[in-house]
Amino acid sequence: MKKLKYMVKYGLKKRLMTKAFVISTAIIGVLILAVTLLPTILSSFGNDEGSKIEGNIIIVDTTQYTVFTSTLKDKAINELRTKYTVDVNITVKTSLEDIPNESFYENPGDVSGIVYIYLEPYEAQNPIKIEDNFIVRVKVFNVGIDSILLSKFEQEIIHFQRIKYLTDHGNVDPNFVSDIFPEYVVNPYADNNAMEGLIAGLTPMLIIPVFILITFAVQAIGTDILEEKSTKAIEIVIASVKPQTHFIAKILSIIIFQFVQLAIYFSFGILGVLLNNLIAGQQTGGASWGTVLGELAPVVGPTLGLVFVCSILGATIYAIIGAFIASLAVNQEDYQQVQTPVMLLLMIAYMGSLFAGAFESKAVLLVFSYIPFFSPLVLPIVYAIGAITMTDVIIGMVILVITIAVLIVVLGPLYRASILSYDQSNLFKRIKNTYKTAKALKQNQKSYEEKNGD
Repeated sequence: MKKLKYMVKYGLKKRLMTKAFVISTAIIGVLILAVTLLPTILSSFGNDEGSKIEGNIIIVDTTQYTVFTSTLKDKAINELRTKYTVDVNITVKTSLEDIPNESFYENPGDVSGIVYIYLEPYEAQNPIKIEDNFIVRVKVFNVGIDSILLSKFEQEIIHFQRIKYLTDHGNVDPNFVSDIFPEYVVNPYADNNAMEGLIAGLTPMLIIPVFILITFAVQAIGTDILEEKSTKAIEIVIASVKPQTHFIAKILSIIIFQFVQLAIYFSFGILGVLLNNLIAGQQTGGASWGTVLGELAPVVGPTLGLVFVCSILGATIYAIIGAFIASLAVNQEDYQQVQTPVMLLLMIAYMGSLFAGAFESKAVLLVFSYIPFFSPLVLPIVYAIGAITMTDVIIGMVILVITIAVLIVVLGPLYRASILSYDQSNLFKRIKNTYKTAKALKQNQKSYEEKNGD
């Protein structure tokens, strides 16, 4: 175990403590910040002072807290009038008979949208005052609400739970109460072209980083092993540690490095989103990511989490294969040839993920999601477009994890037989010879254990 820890630590230090890593991370971090700040940047160019905001809005408020309606109808509109020409007609309804549903989209008439404010009960663990047993919720039915107006509404809605708490308790500090965000109700009758276009634009942003990280894992682990093997240093290393330990250490060091790298990138992304929302909250007409994404917002968080997990698992499964392929090679030039089948498999997965939205058959997408060599690249996209459910995602990931475990068990002994081999025959013959050698080594070990009474 100590040797394994040392080798993993050495492999991590070798990658993390380099100028190339620091510089590339800084550059990519700045690019991520720029992308996450796009709504604010674009809104600063697009929202000209004096431009006209129009529309007919219905506010359905069943909470009996009139402050919510006045905040949207008066406070928000009056603040917008300081910069824009506002011609918005707002109708307020409070009856339970006016609660909207998806049927609104079937015939909205001249209504731009509905903002539905209501209270939702929840179970508290400790006895609390009855008024604190309700959470403010907001649903938005949007068919044409002006983006500036919608963004301003969202800036006010975020404080509704605090406003309720302050109304109920007067002088109690409500700062610990969580922000709330509106839920954008999907229009079931809408033309999907816009949504498909948005997903098509997001697809490369999701898939290309995963593909790059997996490719890096294959190349990095191959370079490491071939560097030791081509200089014959591997013979000294294997004399000190078991081949299986060397195999696991190489994989772990790459995967932990990938995890650290991804965690840094996601941290930049979260920082950028928070900064964008902070600026949008202080800037009249500023756009938050919730406003920009609208109906797509609920699926973005799970999709990004899926991208993170799939990147790690995808890098793991291909790093295992890459390590074994590298152990069969003799030098770097030889490795570039023997790794061709792996790269072809990866390219098929990459192309399949890019064109996943073009498949009309959900059965085909489901099959791709269950194939472990394709699923790391396919799962985030097919989930984002709604072709599969979270249950299908979990099944696909379980299959992927099981495949990783099987590959380690199967390729571990083969790695032991190939790491010190300098066979230069064709790839399939090398694998065949490696299998025979591994089988012979296993039989010799079994005979030795029987002889010594183990």
